[in-house]
Amino acid sequence: MAKQYKLPQNYADKNTASGFFPPLEEQYYFSPKVSKVEEPMLIKEQFHLSETKELFDYLQFSQAEVAEVLEIDPSTLVRWKKEDKQLSRLLTKTIKDMDKIVAKGIRVFGTEALLQDWLYTTNESLGNQRPIDLMRNPYGVERIEEALEAMSWGNIL
Repeated sequence: MAKQYKLPQNYADKNTASGFFPPLEEQYYFSPKVSKVEEPMLIKEQFHLSETKELFDYLQFSQAEVAEVLEIDPSTLVRWKKEDKQLSRLLTKTIKDMDKIVAKGIRVFGTEALLQDWLYTTNESLGNQRPIDLMRNPYGVERIEEALEAMSWGNIL
C-alpha cells in the first residue's frame, strides 16, 4: 500500500503568501527529504535500485518501462536488481524529479487516486499523450511539471 499523503498544516492559512509552494520536507513523496543548505553533500547521494521500487510500483511501470527510464536493456535491469545496483547521479536526479511530480500532483489533485486518473488520461495540452507516458523521459517530466504548476494556479489542462 502506498503511503498516504497529508496536506501541509499551513495550506489553508490566510496569513501565508499567495500561491502555494510547500516547504522542502513536503516536496518529495517517496524519497528522503534533503536540504541543500543543511546537508550539501547529500545532494550527491545516489540511490540504489531497490530504493526506486515504491515509486515505480505507484506509477505501475512494467519492467520494460522501468528499463526505458533507466536507459538500459530489460535483461540488464534483472541483473541490476539482483546486485541492487547503485544508480548514477543523473539517474538519481531523474528519479527525484519523478518523485517531485508525484508529490506535486497529489497536492494539486488532493488524492493519490485522482492523480492516478489524471496520469492515465490523454491530455490535449500535452500533445494528446497520457502524462504517464511522458514520465519515461526527462523532457516529459519537465512538461508534466509545467502542466501541474499551471493547474496549481487555476488553469484547466
